[in-house]
Amino acid sequence: MEFTPDQIRAFRYWIQGYANFYEPIVEEYFRLTGYRVLRRPALVGRADIQPIVNGLFDGHKRLGAELDNKAIRRHLEGRQRLQPDFLLEQAGRRYLAELKSWGGFRSGQFDLDTARSEFLKNFRNGLFLLVDRLQGIPIAGKVLVVSSRSAEHDQVLALLRRAYQTEIELLYLDEIFRTPQLAGTIEHQLRYLDAACAELRQALGQAERGDKK
Repeated sequence: MEFTPDQIRAFRYWIQGYANFYEPIVEEYFRLTGYRVLRRPALVGRADIQPIVNGLFDGHKRLGAELDNKAIRRHLEGRQRLQPDFLLEQAGRRYLAELKSWGGFRSGQFDLDTARSEFLKNFRNGLFLLVDRLQGIPIAGKVLVVSSRSAEHDQVLALLRRAYQTEIELLYLDEIFRTPQLAGTIEHQLRYLDAACAELRQALGQAERGDKK
């Protein structure tokens, strides 16, 4: 066998976690579950970032002990914008959504080690979690979509909520992809992938024929 089952599975998760492949699928999932997509991507400008900086400076915005308040404030002072993947609305309430994927070996499971590494140590991934208002309108909560559920789901969710002091919902690509109503959207994306592979084969074939001349 040319490739082992583990290698094939890892490559499959890498493809599944490619943003241009999964984002349209997740967008359709949001619509199926009652969200209205207001913007993709969302834009958090300087006017919305400055209140976060002010709140961190004067203590009106508090973060968990897991995060370095001063380091985050210094970083945000130099940012002109943040760009979460989606601004959503449901029942008159607005939500920011961000899609992250760690594909490959272990199916990109979002466990405590990954959460600490990618959202506490590397707090830049979690900056959208700090946004409480967007253009004067309250943000009711955040939706974080990651690759695959781990056995530590509850602990991960508690950690992120405590660290960023905000309401978060965790969703998983693996589970979204098993939604029956998404079959047509997923098949469309697979045809897109097949077409790209066919073009690559054609280009390689032309290159090989050229070498033989």
